[in-house]
Amino acid sequence: MTAPPFDPALDPASPVSPTPPIRILVVDDHPVFRAGLVAILSGAPDLHVLGEAATGQEAISLFRMHRPDVTLVDMMLPDFPGDRVILGIRQLDPGARSVVVTAFAGDCVARRALNAGAQAYLLKSATGADLIDTIRAVHRGEQRIDAEVAQQLANFQGQEVLSERELDVLRGVAMGFENKQIASRLGLSPETVKEYLSNAMAKLRANNRAHAVSVAQQRGFFRQA
Repeated sequence: MTAPPFDPALDPASPVSPTPPIRILVVDDHPVFRAGLVAILSGAPDLHVLGEAATGQEAISLFRMHRPDVTLVDMMLPDFPGDRVILGIRQLDPGARSVVVTAFAGDCVARRALNAGAQAYLLKSATGADLIDTIRAVHRGEQRIDAEVAQQLANFQGQEVLSERELDVLRGVAMGFENKQIASRLGLSPETVKEYLSNAMAKLRANNRAHAVSVAQQRGFFRQA
């Protein structure tokens, strides 16, 4: 009987090529929080942090240089928001994979990130284990969204977004200005301001001015940039 040909891959003594670690870029403008992320990720043998960025521009430059497997992105950065970072790196690599790690649970902010191409959206209250598991899942091609954020997205699915002018008027209300003051600041008539405010309240399903501001803040509309 003839022995089968020798296959080195089946030899227990043959060295096994290790799986390369998942290469990660961390983007957050808070040094202490960023250092915490790096420390958590460094404890996982299959993860490797190859770079850190504190601004959106720095993030895109480092992505261009290193082409990480997964980029962790905060939504609030000094120069421009996280969704613009995600769009920027996807212009460099349409298959780029991003995980948003942010403090904002509002559906408006989350929708911007997901529309930009983020594969996952986590809150900064997530555990280190959740973060590591999410990175691995995204690297496999899966999507993950924090349960609280997913509920927000479901609650407001299909509702109209606020226009820039409606947001401008609501910001004025949030600052304590009356309609005449808002009109003067925006170069509009008081009647036009009243109309924008009425439209915003209807879209937000708010009972009054204060309620409209509260809902807009909760949903993250004032985080537009």
